[in-house]
Amino acid sequence: MAPRPRNTANKNLPQNLYFDARRSTFRYRRPTDGKWFQFGTDRIKAIDAAKQLNLEFMRGADLVGAVLSTSTESFAGFLDTYECNVLPPRELAKGTLGLYAVHFRRFRKQFEGKAVDQITIRMIAEMLDTLTPRTANQCRALLIDIFNHAAAKGLCPDNPAASTINRIEKKQRKRHTVDGLKAIREKAPVWLQNAIDLALITAQRRTDILDMRFDGIREGYLYVVQKKTAKASDAAWIRFRVTAELQSVISRCRDDTASPYLVHRKPDRLKQKQAQTKDHWTKVEERYLTRAFKEARGAANCYPGWKEEEMPGFHEVRALSLHLYKKAGKDGQKIAGHASEGMTKNYQRDHQEIIWSEAIPDLNISEITG
Repeated sequence: MAPRPRNTANKNLPQNLYFDARRSTFRYRRPTDGKWFQFGTDRIKAIDAAKQLNLEFMRGADLVGAVLSTSTESFAGFLDTYECNVLPPRELAKGTLGLYAVHFRRFRKQFEGKAVDQITIRMIAEMLDTLTPRTANQCRALLIDIFNHAAAKGLCPDNPAASTINRIEKKQRKRHTVDGLKAIREKAPVWLQNAIDLALITAQRRTDILDMRFDGIREGYLYVVQKKTAKASDAAWIRFRVTAELQSVISRCRDDTASPYLVHRKPDRLKQKQAQTKDHWTKVEERYLTRAFKEARGAANCYPGWKEEEMPGFHEVRALSLHLYKKAGKDGQKIAGHASEGMTKNYQRDHQEIIWSEAIPDLNISEITG
């Protein structure tokens, strides 16, 4: 006979844990003899305790496992499996994998020596409480996915990360002003000026700006495939018409350095590690651009009185670009590669033809470039 379904108040609680609506408290029913224990009013504490108790009772009942000396998989071991087997088929961007690597190092240190089924809600909550809201939410989302896969393999009874609460992220970074960005640009080296100008004209992200190539300019268009959204929408496949405004920026990018990239620089010295990881010795790395932009912003001192966390970075140039397009009465949505409502992905691997979205980058940026 199937067990009686739990009522609404107890539906999302672990097995054997119940909510007493009359007292607004939680209580636990010991499965061996039916005895009740009061767990108080703290929902997280009650769930945490109930899961630990359920796990102990489950271990006691698993006589076969005890005889066979079945070992519990460590969290670090399963994390290795997750990295090797789960992530590769998703074809995540290099930047995303780099961010995951940082979080994985944090997880390994936090849960060192723990088995997958020994990690509790409280352990995860305590770790998340030490992080900023944005980082905490990123870690929480990643842990939820990790424990979903672990639970699907029978390595843990449920998902402890899913019982934690998402933090509210308050955006602290402010927007660029026209005068502020102009001052930054004046203090920037030529290659960074070109990157700023391309971001203003095309409203693209940092990674896509740095990937723009001269051989991507053909038949009067600059072809760009947005890394972040290429698998989510056709809007990510953009060809920019080479307008007079865009051509002006492209012309400034051409210099005496033989580089395939529009944004490029001669490094002061080329390290062996960089030489192995770079596509070309003149390619600018994302972190280097961010650092150079921050230095130019500091030299310009264009936002006095603003806190460090409020300072806009290179990414916010995109927001200013969209604002200026809108102010000029132009459609910034196609320029940025934002998918319109109802647009679905129709480019798949088995399609022979790529459907490109056309955009006309004709923003007058002379107010900033001079």
